[in-house]
Amino acid sequence: MHKRRILLAEDNPEHIEQLQQYLHLLHYSVEVHTSGLTTLQRLQEPNTPEMALMSSSLTPMTGLEIGLEIRRRLRRRQLWLMLMSASPSAEEVVMATDAGIDEFLVKPVDLQDLRMRIRTGERVQSLYAELSDSAMAMEFHSTHDPLTGAWRREAILDLIFKETDRVQRLQIPVSLILVDIDDFTSVNLKYSSNIADKLLKLLANRLRRQLRSYDMLGRYAGDEFLIALPGCSAPEAAAKAERIRLAIANRPFMVEGNEISMTACISVAVSLGRSPLIVLREAERSLSLAKQQGHNSVRIGGEIKTAETVSPELRRLTTSID
Repeated sequence: MHKRRILLAEDNPEHIEQLQQYLHLLHYSVEVHTSGLTTLQRLQEPNTPEMALMSSSLTPMTGLEIGLEIRRRLRRRQLWLMLMSASPSAEEVVMATDAGIDEFLVKPVDLQDLRMRIRTGERVQSLYAELSDSAMAMEFHSTHDPLTGAWRREAILDLIFKETDRVQRLQIPVSLILVDIDDFTSVNLKYSSNIADKLLKLLANRLRRQLRSYDMLGRYAGDEFLIALPGCSAPEAAAKAERIRLAIANRPFMVEGNEISMTACISVAVSLGRSPLIVLREAERSLSLAKQQGHNSVRIGGEIKTAETVSPELRRLTTSID
């Protein structure tokens, strides 16, 4: 049977031995601490046990003080805290409840009582995990495009506004890239809408491979993607845009046995704190001008760069990484 983990914080060796035996019978792996300070430090770490059984007699911090600090610092309701006391007063029980202690036990701890308290904690933790997973799933679906997994338009615009605040404080650039697939309507006409959807999903995955972990990819419109590059200067963004252009144009996409080649027009706009709406309008105007010049091109500000006219220097910077 799988063993769950529990942290036992107790300074009495006899009680430690007895409680370890109890907890092993309940199929728990026990981690023992005898200091209140090390207990607090351990419970603040990422990979802490799911439950903690603490004595009120710990030093230099009591179990009650530990519980209060854990709830104040971490707000971790999924961590089940139990406090033991040899002769608890009514005031101590009230203080423990106010401190966020989940269960209060009297020493010497009765095995059946401990079993009941732990089983209660397991049920509550299981429910908490289900609710947490459900909430996370709802949040993801509300902010991400269900087809491509990229940020929805509203969500990425919100992220860009927040990034602009950081740009203004730190005086670092943020670059925006708009990617628009050339003549994507013909794909829908030649193939099915199902194939077109799968093609967009593959495109989003290919775009992600060109980005850093903290870059942001959003679906701006039907076949348009918006990319935000924090800390990226104009030359760096130009090189990134050219890599993206090559990544799309240089290798066909395979969808249900169909080999589909695509190109894209791409625009770049850079901000050092300007309103995101102004920078986006600049990127949209550049994209419109790029599409007027023809397919498979990158436009940085007022300068157009096509597959034929891109400079040797930029070519050296933009070796395709696909």
